[in-house]
Amino acid sequence: MLLPILLSLAVVPPSPGPVVADSVQLVREARDAQSRFERLRVRHAPQSWWSGTGPCDERVGRFCLRFGQEGDEREEVDRPSWTPPPEREAVTEAREELLVTLDRVGEAIPGDPWVAGQRISYLIEADRWERALEVARTCEASGWWCQGLEGVALHGLGRTLEAEERFRRVLEALDDDEREEWLDPSLVTEMELVGHLADLEGEELERERERIWALSNPLFLLEGNPVWTEHLARRVLALTREDARNGHAMRWGDDMTELLVRYGPVIAYERTREPMGYLGPPPVVGRYDPIPRHLIPSSEAVTNPSASKPADWSTHRRRTRSRHAPAEARRIHTMDSQVATFRRGDEVLIVVDWELAVVPDLPEVDSLEVGEFEAEAIEVDSIPAVDADTELETGLFLVDVEDLEPIRFMAPRTGAQRGVATAQVPVGDYLLSVEALDAEDRRAWRHRRGVKTTPMTRGVVQLSDLLLLEPLEAEAGIQEGEELEDLPLESLLLRGHTSLSLPPGPVEVVWEIYGLEGTEGRLDFELSATREDRSLLRRLGEALRIVSSRDPTRLRWEEGVRREDVADGTPYLRRVVMDLSALDPGHYDLSLAVTPPGRTPATTVRQIRLLDPSEYDARR
Repeated sequence: MLLPILLSLAVVPPSPGPVVADSVQLVREARDAQSRFERLRVRHAPQSWWSGTGPCDERVGRFCLRFGQEGDEREEVDRPSWTPPPEREAVTEAREELLVTLDRVGEAIPGDPWVAGQRISYLIEADRWERALEVARTCEASGWWCQGLEGVALHGLGRTLEAEERFRRVLEALDDDEREEWLDPSLVTEMELVGHLADLEGEELERERERIWALSNPLFLLEGNPVWTEHLARRVLALTREDARNGHAMRWGDDMTELLVRYGPVIAYERTREPMGYLGPPPVVGRYDPIPRHLIPSSEAVTNPSASKPADWSTHRRRTRSRHAPAEARRIHTMDSQVATFRRGDEVLIVVDWELAVVPDLPEVDSLEVGEFEAEAIEVDSIPAVDADTELETGLFLVDVEDLEPIRFMAPRTGAQRGVATAQVPVGDYLLSVEALDAEDRRAWRHRRGVKTTPMTRGVVQLSDLLLLEPLEAEAGIQEGEELEDLPLESLLLRGHTSLSLPPGPVEVVWEIYGLEGTEGRLDFELSATREDRSLLRRLGEALRIVSSRDPTRLRWEEGVRREDVADGTPYLRRVVMDLSALDPGHYDLSLAVTPPGRTPATTVRQIRLLDPSEYDARR
């Protein structure tokens, strides 16, 4: 269960504009209507049996924050522990009556900031974003308030670049302390980053904050940065709630602002059992939207993007410091990919084989009646992530970690669920992001990780990454020692595995050798698969030779190389088929060692996961 509360700003909306003769009475009428609606909303809320006792996942001021039990955090499943029930008709009708009152009052006194803020807030609740933008543009409150409300509406409509422009005007109008508070990402980042920022000051702190927001951009396919605009939109929305009644019937405080900035507005309330002898307003549980995900990168991804791993960019975590959902891509899933790098002189060729994950859809839930507090279990069937005729926009982006400007290398529009993309860039440090967007269904997929390369040292033998392919049927039965036909790398890419989670059976391994100039004679090769997820006791036993080391798959062979074959520094491409059928499911280090005559051996390692056959079939 998620109970949201956010830290309120030390900022107040601008003062009202010119006073109309009966404006005081009109504002009082609007406030009474808003208060009546919030009381009615709680009165018609479903009842929960949460008693208010038990441990909290986190305490935020006066509030106990609890996260839903969503199962294995590694699963890419849209299966939230709670689904919002349909709103009761009485609540919907009461909101419409409130909006009629707010419209009448707002049109009579367009310069009143409180009324303008309530109109925007409740129109957003009703999912009427276009109308919210119209209202924001008729606002006549002084200062930056109307620009802020317009930015909120533009963000919700997915017009991120326009929203950014409005929020920049707002930031320019704030004083230095307020601006710093609004731009500080500490509320929405994990605690390791909070500590990292606390050690910085001045320009260094400002640059690091900008880096965090830039790296939080959820999709480079989209224009602008919707996480940044959502953060600022929530800051404005928090101000609309400060002097208004809320479902908890509590005075707005810093804790409520903090929760709103971290998780967005509460989208539903539940009344809870009142303890014996309890006096006061009914205890209320606030529920947050279950769709938004964790989009702020980890501290490892921020401090060293080129060394980051896909897990550092995972969007699927049960317990998070914040959650966001861009209007253009409400759901962002993990994309399966295999990334390998190959040298091309002073440049590096990056190869990405990618595939959209099979993501189960959650069917609609029938209404929850008052008194019910838990939906029945729902069976979820796996379906293809997208239909074959769905128009997807895909992109491969490389971001230089210094200037953080994404460069796009792949831009096809296709319905394919898998593909291959390549990029050739100077040797350096990059963040790689391969993305796909289904704009119609507002779903996206992405795979992010760092790519770190250094210049080659002349005379030193080096290896590329291991590229894993689905072997051709004619090659799958090749025995150890048999040679494969020499083929150019480009002709092999379409057979690349789109994940490092592999099925049992044969796999074709491809690599390049560099720095063999002047070499002639015999090359010794050793390719092995070693169980990586062994227990600590077993590792100790193997080291002490108490138990035997389990290394069931190891290939050794030798090949001759001629001086003329590598005279001009051309990469030496080799490939071999390895049978993994004898290995148990689990995590393995796939290691290759190449020893040239009279030279130091070169090694490279690829971490893989072998799947159980039934698990592999389910993924397909």
